[in-house]
Amino acid sequence: MPAAGVRSVADQYVALMRAGRLYALDALMSPDLVRVAPMETGGEPVERRGMAEVVENADRLLADVEIHAVDVDGPFLATGRFAVRFRFDQTHTPTGARTSTTKLSLYTVADGRIVREEVFYYDAPQAVQ
Repeated sequence: MPAAGVRSVADQYVALMRAGRLYALDALMSPDLVRVAPMETGGEPVERRGMAEVVENADRLLADVEIHAVDVDGPFLATGRFAVRFRFDQTHTPTGARTSTTKLSLYTVADGRIVREEVFYYDAPQAVQ
């Protein structure tokens, strides 16, 4: 059975995402968060370490993207971890191309905070450079 701490973090995370309160998510993240998202780096297994690197990467990916809606499914709980499926309805602003990107993120929780995020894309992110 999942630990209560994981359920609490997962429920808070999903509620904030559904409400569009992305900056409030920082309170749930460890300052030493590790994020692994190979499709954002051309397939290389690069890890982003620490909130500053994670935020810098998100800013890079979203610089030319307007997000119209985000569907959030989950959380899906496990011992020490949870997963969330996201579907983004977005427009690449330089071209005007409207697309959908689907990803699954697997989060590891320790001491009541998210310490690791592993990202699996169904549709490649549109702003990969």
